[in-house]
Amino acid sequence: MSPSHLYDVIVVGGGAVGLGATYEVAKSGKSVLVLEQNCFFNGAGSSNDLARMYRTMYTEKFMAKLAHKSLKMWKDLERDAGTALRSMTGLLNFGDPTLGDDTPEGSLTGPICNLKELKMPFREMKKHEIEEEYPFKNLPDGFEGVYAPDNGVINVPLLLRTLHRLAKDYGAHARQYVQVRKLVPSKAQDGQEEIWTVEALEDGKAIQYRARKVIITMGAYTNHVTEPSFGMRLKLTIWEMVSSYFNINAGPNGTVFPSMWFQFANNKKVGDEERSQLFYGFPALEWGPPNVCRIAVDAATHIISDPDQRSAHVISPEDIADTQEFVKNHVVGVDSTVPAYSSSCLMTNVFDNMFVLDFVPEEYLQGGAKNSVVLFTAGWAMKFVPLLGRALKDMALHGHSDLGLDEFKIDLSGIISHSTLKASSAKFYNLDAPHTSALCRSTE
Repeated sequence: MSPSHLYDVIVVGGGAVGLGATYEVAKSGKSVLVLEQNCFFNGAGSSNDLARMYRTMYTEKFMAKLAHKSLKMWKDLERDAGTALRSMTGLLNFGDPTLGDDTPEGSLTGPICNLKELKMPFREMKKHEIEEEYPFKNLPDGFEGVYAPDNGVINVPLLLRTLHRLAKDYGAHARQYVQVRKLVPSKAQDGQEEIWTVEALEDGKAIQYRARKVIITMGAYTNHVTEPSFGMRLKLTIWEMVSSYFNINAGPNGTVFPSMWFQFANNKKVGDEERSQLFYGFPALEWGPPNVCRIAVDAATHIISDPDQRSAHVISPEDIADTQEFVKNHVVGVDSTVPAYSSSCLMTNVFDNMFVLDFVPEEYLQGGAKNSVVLFTAGWAMKFVPLLGRALKDMALHGHSDLGLDEFKIDLSGIISHSTLKASSAKFYNLDAPHTSALCRSTE
């Protein structure tokens, strides 16, 4: 497709949420192009690794209802894909029932009232039942658990590749190694229709794409586009999240985790420092290496404000050491000596640990049409990919979504900070002007 082609929608960012939005727009019959600054299925953001949790246990009522809505959307996507994208193992939350709900995952007992209201099955467990059914040991007295079966493990590599394939099957175009530099409000050939020119670099050469609407799903990299385009910077806190895979006992009497799990516990004092005791884990994965399981701390020692600050060559030894200590003291049949391997991803947060899902406010659009740029970033989003893809599609094509919630508005206190850089005045481009095109890395 020629760069001068006018798309209905351009999606900037080809991670899980961006591909989900591309799939939904293409399925609706509209023309759509997704641009990814790296290769697709890369490890530069948050859409990497083998697995993510799909869970319905939320302390916040609105999040629990959203998770309940997403159940059907996951089934719709899996039906369209012709394959399961989740392994529904269930989820065990366990730990200190008195711990407050200000953790990234809420509280241990907070989800119970929501599960009851939504008529979703669950089971409460005592410490001895947890240690009998799971390979845990030496859990503190007073620990309790809540197990819910309508939860599972997302097959991340399969999800990403399925969304990419389905989007293209429905007519979407996809290009990788395209670094979007700026969005500029423009006019179409008729001189009347307001559109967006997407200025980018592809193979080091300047290139432009055009669309009526733009969806930004760049996660930690969001400010790399919003600041030069709109003079708008979001207050993002980016965690370098570390996860490790440990060798487990094999054989007929080997170690088995029946489901995903998450531990709620108070921080541990180490010298003058507070170290998180929030840990999570996955069972061995059918699509992963045999006889290893993923266990990690749900926190980050390295916290940055821009992905360019990432420690790309060093994975936090402190976070790995915390996990090794937990495994040694509380897990049976898992070798804590040296992880089989470790990796990291960028977890993007705003002040309330929620999503940002909204239109870029009109006052930042530099003369562009109201509600013409939709933005999503932050939060633990993989479990909501089908729902978020549909919400972004509805917002871009129809100007609203019944799935958009006030809790995710961009103008909440503490999200927007005005940039010290001033976005340039709007320029209107002639669509008949020549463009530079690089086709060698197209995935169309």
